[in-house]
Parts: sequence; C-alpha cells; structure tokens
Amino acid sequence: MKENPYSGMDNSAYRVAYLIAGFIRHTLSEKEHDELDDWVNESDHNMHLFEDLTDEKNLEANLEWMDKVQTEQSYNAMQEKGAFNLPQKKNYNRQIWLAAASVIVLLGVFFVYKYTARKSGSVENIATADTTLLKPGGNRATLTLADGKVIDLTYAKPGLIEDDSTSHVNKTADGELVYVKDSSVTNASALHTLSTPVGGQYQVMLSDGTKVWLNAASTLKYPPAFSVNERKVILTGEAYFEVAKNESKPFRVLVADSTTVVVTGTHFNVNAYQNEKEQQVTLLKGSVTVLNTNNVTKLEPGTQALIKNKTITKSNVADAEEITGWKDGLFVFHDAPIESIMMQLERWYDATIIYKAATKQLFNATIKREEPLTEVLKLLELNGYVHFKIENKTIYVLP
Repeated sequence: MKENPYSGMDNSAYRVAYLIAGFIRHTLSEKEHDELDDWVNESDHNMHLFEDLTDEKNLEANLEWMDKVQTEQSYNAMQEKGAFNLPQKKNYNRQIWLAAASVIVLLGVFFVYKYTARKSGSVENIATADTTLLKPGGNRATLTLADGKVIDLTYAKPGLIEDDSTSHVNKTADGELVYVKDSSVTNASALHTLSTPVGGQYQVMLSDGTKVWLNAASTLKYPPAFSVNERKVILTGEAYFEVAKNESKPFRVLVADSTTVVVTGTHFNVNAYQNEKEQQVTLLKGSVTVLNTNNVTKLEPGTQALIKNKTITKSNVADAEEITGWKDGLFVFHDAPIESIMMQLERWYDATIIYKAATKQLFNATIKREEPLTEVLKLLELNGYVHFKIENKTIYVLP
C-alpha cells in the first residue's frame, strides 16, 4: 500500500480540512457541524479562511483544479509548480490551507458531476480492452403476468400492457409501469413479477398508488389488485417505497429471510440482496415496524434496521443520500470501503470483479450513474491507493 501523501500534515489541520469539505458536500453529522462552528468562531482568521474556501468563486476554482488533477503524480507536479500556493495577501495557516485544498480537490469529486458538464477523455491506465461491453445500466425489466406470460418492458411500446379481468396495466412514455386503480378488482391471489437484470432499474405504481423504485438485479412480486384487508409484496434485491397511506390496510414487504416490514404510509428503502453481509431497512419519512421470528423493531425517520443472522439492530443514519441516491441516478459514497463500491459497480455495469490487492482506504464521491465506467474508475484512482484494469467484462482491482 502506498504511503498517504498527506500523512505529513498536522492532524488538526487535516481534521479542519475534512470538516470544511464535508460542509461543502453536505455530509457532516450534527456533531461535526458543531465542531466546525466551534473552530470557525475561535478567531477572525478561521472565519475568513472558512469564508474563502466556501466562496462560490473559489469553489469554481477548485473545480478547475480537479479537472487538471487526474493522478497523485500530476497533483504533486502541480504542487511543485505552486498551483496550491497560499495567496500572498492572506495570512492564513499554511497547513490548514493546503490540507483543505487537498481534501476539497481529492475528496470533493462530486462537484464535477453534480454541477458541471464533465469533458470526456481517454483513460490510458484503466481501459486495456473494449469497454463497450460495460455500459451503464438503464430502464430495463421484464414483467411476468399471472398466466406466466413474460413481457420485456425494455422494448415494449408505451401504452396498454395488459387489460383483463384482474388488472389494467400501462407503460408510460417515461418508462414507468402503472396499474390503474379499479375498486371492483380484488383478486390478490394472482401475482405479477417485475424483475430487473444486472444493469437494470425500473419504476412501478401499484394499484393502491404506492410508488416503487426497483434497483438492479432485483425482483418484486405483487398482486395486480390488493385484497380488502391487506397489501403485501415480496422483494428480493433493493427497492425504494413511497407507500400510499391507508391505516386500515397495512402495507407489508416480505424479504427472503422471513423479515417483514409493516407500514401504513411512509418513505423507506429496503436493501435485501442475497450476497450482501446484512439487509437494511432505512426510514426517511413516517414510521415502520421491522420484524422476524426473533425481533420486533420500530423505526423513526433517520433510523435504520440492520438484519444479520435473523438479529435486528437499530442505528441512526448519517447520510440518507448515500442509501437512496441510486433512485435519483447517483452513486453516493461516504467513507465507503472499496468492496462496497465495487459491489454496486458490479450490479450496475454487469461486470465481474477480481481483487488483486486490498485497501483499507475509504472513499467519498457522488457520481452520476450514467457516467461511463472508465470515468467512475478514474475518479476512484485519484487518491492513489487503488488502480484498475479492465479486460472484457472483468475489472481487476490493483494496488
């Protein structure tokens, strides 16, 4: 593993830099916000430095730096040329200035993707083969009807998908599946199955008005019309729910290990992939109850249930966007290990991951999921701790 190029910096300077970068990225916890406020209020110098580093014009300058800084080597070369020199007219702490500049440049990479148009370019050290096989995912799914008929929604034209005695299903021009509400239909024994492949995602509005975003490599089973007494769906993989409120008819989400999420009307995310170490239920709005044969846990907004070996533990959520960003077309990594990141890339780009090196370095970035894989990997290489090689549909993680 390479030596941290910023290990020589004063720890307090790097901590301040981390807090300033987190303030800009909107990823600070309440405690970290208080810590930053205390530092800013310590002196006029601290306040002026904070104002300069968070000034909109200076952020634009940081973006220009980030466009130039593609590797640790080029960063060092720019530093030798004085690219990050302290402005002569400012009497700031040089360690804090350099640390903050480094963190904003190397950890704040999401500004390029969230607020600017990224220029496309070659990625000489990553792509060694035809990368057209590893395209970003998109709206791809199949719908299996109760009679076993399979409809490829990727290519189905907008309009009526099915219209029989149990359901009225339409595909919108935006690629969403919509079940038309019909109070006369209550056949909850029939099940439809919406399945996304690796590299696919899809949205569906169920017959009660509940909206579901289905992530890659996921399956949702549901009746085309719910029964009088309850609303129940079965999930494998990951989905985000906005449940239509109906206190007299609870909404239940069943996952593979017999865990059940019970709600009346709320916004929440369920991650129940079979190859993940644990399952997660994250509540953003409303209230839910997560239960299995061993535990019953009630969640409040901003909390999360972690299910492992049928044991449910409850924790606070530091960054909800990191969990739900996928439904808005974003990869959001906040102090994320490389294994977690590569698992997401594997599902979205339909890739195979092989590790030739291990790293304990954590990564921070927000990147559009529509970006080419090579651009995503290039950003991850910026910290100098990990590199990648692509051969056909395999990504090698290198030291």
